Amino acid sequence: MVQKETKRVDVVLTVAPFHRYTYSLPPSFQALAHPGVQVWVPLGRRKTAGIIAGYAEGEQPGAFAVRPILDILDPDPLFSPEMLGLTKWISDYYLAPWGEVMRAALPAGAQAPSRLIIHVEDRPTNPVSGLTSSQKSLLSRLSGKRSVPYEQLKGSHKKVRADLGILEKEGFIRLEYASRHMKQKTEIHVSPSGNRDAEKEASLTPKQKEALAVIRQGPDIPRKNIPVSSSVLSRLEKGGWIRLEKRTVYRDAFPDLETPAPPAITLTPEQESAVQSVSAAMREGRFQPFLLFGVTGSGKTQVYIELVRKTLAAGRSALVLVPEISLTPQAVQRYRSHFGAAVAVLHSRMSDGERYDSWSRIRRNECRIALGPRSAVFAPLLNLGLIVVDEEHESSYKQMETNPRYHARDVAVMRAKRNGCPVVLGSATPSLETYHNSVSGKYTRCELTHRIDHVPLPDIRIVQMQPYTPSEKQVSLSPLLRDAMQERLSRKEQIILLQNRRGYAVLIRCSACGMVEQCPHCSISLTYHQTSAGLICHYCGHRKAAPSFCSACGGSTLKFRGVGTQKVESDIRSLFPDAGLLRMDLDTVSTKNAHARLITEFDKGRADILLGTQMVAKGHDFPGVSLVGIISADTGLHFPDFRSGERTYQLLTQAAGRAGRRERGLVIIQSQDAENPVIRFSIRQDYAAFYRWEIVHRRDLGYPPFGRMAMIRFRGKNEGKVCDAAKIFIRLLPRIPHLDILGPVPSPLSRIRNEFRYQALLRIPRAQDASGAGLRNAINTARKAFDARAFRQVHVAVDMDPVDML
Repeated sequence: MVQKETKRVDVVLTVAPFHRYTYSLPPSFQALAHPGVQVWVPLGRRKTAGIIAGYAEGEQPGAFAVRPILDILDPDPLFSPEMLGLTKWISDYYLAPWGEVMRAALPAGAQAPSRLIIHVEDRPTNPVSGLTSSQKSLLSRLSGKRSVPYEQLKGSHKKVRADLGILEKEGFIRLEYASRHMKQKTEIHVSPSGNRDAEKEASLTPKQKEALAVIRQGPDIPRKNIPVSSSVLSRLEKGGWIRLEKRTVYRDAFPDLETPAPPAITLTPEQESAVQSVSAAMREGRFQPFLLFGVTGSGKTQVYIELVRKTLAAGRSALVLVPEISLTPQAVQRYRSHFGAAVAVLHSRMSDGERYDSWSRIRRNECRIALGPRSAVFAPLLNLGLIVVDEEHESSYKQMETNPRYHARDVAVMRAKRNGCPVVLGSATPSLETYHNSVSGKYTRCELTHRIDHVPLPDIRIVQMQPYTPSEKQVSLSPLLRDAMQERLSRKEQIILLQNRRGYAVLIRCSACGMVEQCPHCSISLTYHQTSAGLICHYCGHRKAAPSFCSACGGSTLKFRGVGTQKVESDIRSLFPDAGLLRMDLDTVSTKNAHARLITEFDKGRADILLGTQMVAKGHDFPGVSLVGIISADTGLHFPDFRSGERTYQLLTQAAGRAGRRERGLVIIQSQDAENPVIRFSIRQDYAAFYRWEIVHRRDLGYPPFGRMAMIRFRGKNEGKVCDAAKIFIRLLPRIPHLDILGPVPSPLSRIRNEFRYQALLRIPRAQDASGAGLRNAINTARKAFDARAFRQVHVAVDMDPVDML
């Protein structure tokens, strides 16, 4: 409860400029204004929304008058004290405005001002004794009405909002807050009234009698399930035979998902040990990070489910994060088959209405399990008792394009710490940082060393592919892979093929002069797509017809170089014309639910071969797959990124793990660099050996986990101004001890969408700056001194703990 002497509150704006301002609190709002509540405030000549962050402290400034808040938009806080603290930590750590973090944490419908509707309750008598004169007057204005918009009452007297709260508490009215921009989905339900007057019923028309018979079969039937006209139901309602009620229904992204009862499963000793270890921390209400390090197919998901079950039994809620690409109907089905309607899904590909409804159900504590990718880390769960981050190594957990550039895995760890609960990070190929934390004892490691039913890991064979000369025709499938595919197809077994490049050919090169067709807007070659017979830029979307002659020398000897998924598809259809083939890449999953549809098709055995980019290698469990082919194992191995080896090992190991989930499978890896250590480690499925090899390079170069890093990126349409801005910003950085500044230099992709890009990498040893506070302070110092007005056309972005180095 706000004390009477409290006159001012700090409000964080959730729209630009995202700053925090102090406003006075009118007495009529003091009973409603709590931290986390959304309010309507003046900002210059306009009005905008903000969140109360807390009560202002200290003396009221005398230099200017503090303006009052204008309205309470929803008395129920959008942010709990826990979430206010978490968003503030994200703001401080990732150097993003607090209001911008708050906006990222809310679904679309929650960020708009709510519309308040006053519903008058039906009461046989209205005992108004004890009400003030203003409350009685307000009640008189509402008399005889069913519902009244707040706008009609606003301003009638100073305490109208407080009086409405008293009238609701006394049961005279009910207040409803509805998003102005997020319409609720409603449907009509029909129920019998109990009228059984046989004489009057005999006078009903045949259609009315038929409808009434249907309605009496169930106490509550959706209108859409009664096959009669609205006029028939209207006459039955007027005659007192039925009741029609409009109800708000929640939108669901998976409305027709079947949820059969899950099979009874006995945990393996390793699974049981992991469950017991995490449960001990759960029972004690103790924060403890765990790494669930299990080989592919070892049953990590079953461990998560058992832990969620124990969490619910203890009366607490659970948050389960999965990579964006892994959130399929099968994943949702698995959790809902165990926990039913308690599971709410939050996903970026859901409609705004579906996402808002899921968020609302979680906020009302109607759902105690939140399941989703990166942004689900902000789910407004109450009494949080467990956080799970599945496939914690996935780069999709990092927000890279816009502020706040947070890493959901790290935010999850911090949220668990603030809630005093365990967090489980699961992976067969953990990030080096996470595995290092388990080696150092910061995280507790639980290992699952065997697949379920002790099915052996797949047999892995490697094929050394020779580079093609300009005169040779590129062939995507080696003889060994072709023969293995033929054998599996003859046995009616399924195949997954991974080629982590989409399109038909990576580039078109002139054999005469060597010119490569480039995007006019980006510093990248254009990719040839056979389906559209054109060239496409995968960064800006620029398209042009494939040329017949070289645009530089006029030569006609143009060659397609590099293999994409479309080229592999063409080769498969030529070699195996009778095989059912599905291709899954960004070109085939651009529409809503397309990815889920393809996964379901393959899971149900309606196709023999699933071909695609890395999305086919992530977390899927297809019992019928006995062969996995990796077309070009070294596609990303030589990127200018210190994590390229780690990512290649993870992708190859995860892809191999799709084979032989029920009996031993076969994996064929094609590579032009078969002796590369990363390739050899992936063949042996030996993560510990890979870690020991890779960690030496990280230590020598000061990269994570031994160093703190930040990337400062600059972009704009004028290269000179971008370069000047970058140099000035870097000069303004304080030269703190041990801070290493690399750059500014043009980014590896130096131009995208007609904007030039420069970057500078800041690096400091953890031994000198364990929390990264020194690095963040240096960046903030430079930002405050940097005059952005001199470079209005240059955008500056700070990325703490960067994942993408390009």
